[in-house]
Amino acid sequence: MAVAGQKRLLHDAVVVVPGIMGSELIDTDAGKVLWGAPHLFRYSARMQLDRFKSLALTDDERAGSTGRITPRGLLSVHEWFPNLGGIEPYSKLVGDLRANAVHPHAVATFAYDWRLSVRHNGARLAEFANQHLATWRSHPEHGRHMVSTGEDRPGQLLFVAHSMGGLLVREVFATPGAADEVAGVLTAGTPFAGSVKAAVVLSTGRNGAPWLPREELREVGRTMPGLYDLLPNYRCLWDGEATKHLSAEDIVAIGGDADLAADTLSWQQQLASVRLRDHRLVVGVRQSTSASLHIDSGEVVASGELPRRKDGVLLRHPDGSPMRQVLGGDGTVCTAAAQHGAAVEIPVARKHGTLMSGNLVRNMAVSLLSRVRGLEELGDVLGDGEFTLDAPEAVRLGEEFTIRLAGTSNPAAANCTVEEVTGSRASVRTVLRRDRENTDTLSAACTLTQPGLYRIEVSGGTEPISHFIMTAAANA
Repeated sequence: MAVAGQKRLLHDAVVVVPGIMGSELIDTDAGKVLWGAPHLFRYSARMQLDRFKSLALTDDERAGSTGRITPRGLLSVHEWFPNLGGIEPYSKLVGDLRANAVHPHAVATFAYDWRLSVRHNGARLAEFANQHLATWRSHPEHGRHMVSTGEDRPGQLLFVAHSMGGLLVREVFATPGAADEVAGVLTAGTPFAGSVKAAVVLSTGRNGAPWLPREELREVGRTMPGLYDLLPNYRCLWDGEATKHLSAEDIVAIGGDADLAADTLSWQQQLASVRLRDHRLVVGVRQSTSASLHIDSGEVVASGELPRRKDGVLLRHPDGSPMRQVLGGDGTVCTAAAQHGAAVEIPVARKHGTLMSGNLVRNMAVSLLSRVRGLEELGDVLGDGEFTLDAPEAVRLGEEFTIRLAGTSNPAAANCTVEEVTGSRASVRTVLRRDRENTDTLSAACTLTQPGLYRIEVSGGTEPISHFIMTAAANA
């Protein structure tokens, strides 16, 4: 155990597992960065389409030959994918963990080809994590720390995982013997029951990138097993007044591949009962989030509503109409889909792609994995009084759009900035004013005249809340 009064350092072997889109991908032969390249703002629509198309799985990759594209470290720049939105790099999180470890080598990062299946990447993670643990236990600083502090046990494994990364960690627990040395897990925004956004990508890519051909975007997404593994596996498809589970036929109807659909549904069923040890669960809340869908002529139409149930029974109003509820979430994963077993749940009002970069979650990662207790009980307090930020994820260059902020009607309570984050640093003056139609909402009209990925950030709550919006130059 640590000496009384001494700062508690992480002496365990920590593995940081990013989410979908969170690892840089390179063309193995050419050495060209396909995902995670800087200066995204310079891309024309044609260049963007070319890079998205390069991510599509080939027939050889689907057959198991996966060397064409190689993961190279965690994402170090901002990125964006149609309908999945923007994501921030993990640099601050990794830096905090290493600063609070016995030695920086105690913290490792696991990059993976997120286009591939969770089953494939989970097997790689299990091998990587246990090798990291063995390497750390043999590190001189581990031994010195054990002697100097009187620690009563050697380092064990700890996982910090975002989004899809939590599904990879669950795969480790599903592998006999692979999780024997795992002491704890912190996940944030993990879609344990899937995300409706994955179905939207498979469907048409509608509104995901209005300057790009929808059909070509769909053809890219429909080749990726990893995307299928994010499909919702709860009752999300409206069938009259109630909802039902997606079937393989439903997935094919929205443009999915029959074999990949069947593989995912089988895999989801096998993993349904797997639980994580000493699991802390960060759940994004209060953001407008798709929770259900219906299929209209082969296209997914998403909705934030789900029918209310109690003990599996559909609840109805006195007039017989079904009760509905809006769950909210982090903008990508609804709250119900982010829950998992009896894990300690910590609600945080942030967007999916920025969950791991906020001070709150980074402090939780350090404190919880340092065996400091008490932050679990602060979850509701941390979430109280936060804002709901709503804006499109993509607009055409020069097209006016609206930013809406719910949770306050006082313009003095919040400050809004809009800034490009991938290189140009262009900024747009934005003033929030009372919305005429919604008394508890502020709104602002905004137009982006330079291409790029912009961060809309609102300060005034517990910590700033951000949203990413993309616009691109027309084809040359």
